[in-house]
Amino acid sequence: MSNGIDLAAFDRPTIVEVWAPSCSECRTMQPDLDATAAKFADDVDTVKINAAQETEAVRLWKVMGTPTVIGISGGDEVFRFSGRRSRSEIEDAFNAVSSGGAVGKVGRQDVALRVGAGVALIGVGLVTGPVWVLVVLGGAVTMFGLVPWMKQQT
Repeated sequence: MSNGIDLAAFDRPTIVEVWAPSCSECRTMQPDLDATAAKFADDVDTVKINAAQETEAVRLWKVMGTPTVIGISGGDEVFRFSGRRSRSEIEDAFNAVSSGGAVGKVGRQDVALRVGAGVALIGVGLVTGPVWVLVVLGGAVTMFGLVPWMKQQT
């Protein structure tokens, strides 16, 4: 059992999509998710959870925001991401879950968020002292954001 859910109950590769009617990113991403789900219908099941109506499921899945997409393969959660993704990133997720692997690409939003947080920590560390712990931590967060992206470029 993971996140309060019996993942072994998913006997086929499954994409769990957690969305909300008030979520503009969910509405924007929905056509791409639906088209990709139809394309992979023979290989991957899709479960949609309306976060506004199914609050207990959201709690059990430990979802922190919408949209959230969770991939399940072989009874294990193989990936999870939140935020809007492009159609190619969604197709990568469906490919990954159908083959039992993790999603291979880090989205631009994730890279920007990680690098931005690192640069902000560096800036705060330099302006407030300097506080070298914050500068070093900011450098580490920036590298954490860049390394997966750099691996994709090779």
